Amino acid sequence: MDLSGALTVGRIRGIAIRVHWSWLLILGLLTYSLANGLFGQELGVSPQVRWLAGAATALAFFTSVLLHELAHSFVAQYYGMRVPSITLFIFGGVSSIDEEMRSAGQEFKVAIAGPLASWLLAATFGVAFLVLGDGVLATVVEYLAVINAAVGTFNLLPGYPLDGGRVFRAIIWARTGSLQRATGFAAKVGVGIAYLMILGGMAWVLAFGIGGLWYVLIGLFLKSAAEGAYATLVVETALRDVPVTAAMQPAPSTVPAATSVQEVVDARLLATGERAFLVEEDGVIVGLLTATDIARVPRAEWPSTPIRRVMVRAEQVQTVEPHTRLLAAMRLLQEHDIHQLPVLQQGHVVGILTRGDVMRHIELRAAFGAQPSTGSA
Repeated sequence: MDLSGALTVGRIRGIAIRVHWSWLLILGLLTYSLANGLFGQELGVSPQVRWLAGAATALAFFTSVLLHELAHSFVAQYYGMRVPSITLFIFGGVSSIDEEMRSAGQEFKVAIAGPLASWLLAATFGVAFLVLGDGVLATVVEYLAVINAAVGTFNLLPGYPLDGGRVFRAIIWARTGSLQRATGFAAKVGVGIAYLMILGGMAWVLAFGIGGLWYVLIGLFLKSAAEGAYATLVVETALRDVPVTAAMQPAPSTVPAATSVQEVVDARLLATGERAFLVEEDGVIVGLLTATDIARVPRAEWPSTPIRRVMVRAEQVQTVEPHTRLLAAMRLLQEHDIHQLPVLQQGHVVGILTRGDVMRHIELRAAFGAQPSTGSA
């Protein structure tokens, strides 16, 4: 699932908290389900109270999911790893940790932190339920105790990329010394668990009704995530020690800032196939112009629009240096959702790296590079 379109709603210890549109869908469905099920007529409360309790419980559940992910993130930060964001979406939440774990021990501790946080929340809500006894509030905390216990337990299934799969990977990694071998094995178990969920969900649909489709969807998501996790690790392993200079193109040509968009399109973009240009004014590079920037300008305004009005100003341009690792550059492209990175050496542009350059280098390494080892490291 593509989570790039999520909206940032806040930050906690430098971690962007993001909400994907699919989260709104599941929030609405969960509120509806709780209002008409858990808080149904048997509690003897008004429809307004039922809906308010349903919405509050749904929000409290997703707050619990956020705390689960923050537990992972805080432990990762403790070990010096950067955590750009946590995204809430239809299947729960996911922490974006910017690098692979440096040891099996770190992997184990980061992975287990989430389920431990969920179980701690379950115990806390359980105690609150025992204190409250009965009523709407007691029903809310009882539900939160049960659902947090379920989240913690489900996430410990030994299939990657679930938390249990990461714990499983850490154990194999510690025994074999090979992260790649451990990831491959844990990912296969993850795919197996995904197929069991898909088959179980289909059986549920046939026996009890449409509710089993949820398990089918979760299974499909886990299958895709498990298969993608191993492929991502192979790519990251291949690019870890490769500098930007191995894939970058020569520095783009310069264009005067007063040039119109139409002139750039006719004389440069269409004539030469160039898709990025350095914008120069009074002998100084003042910005970067790309085909993406041009595409945002209505065609009718091309003749009258100077490129200085549509370029990305120099101080806003993300850059890398020749010795920057290609893997770090690839993450920068993804994180900022950009397509080009100028390569600077002592303040001078010596090249440019595009997403296409990275993909071509990956393809070359896949075709002609050394095959990744699956044995012990």
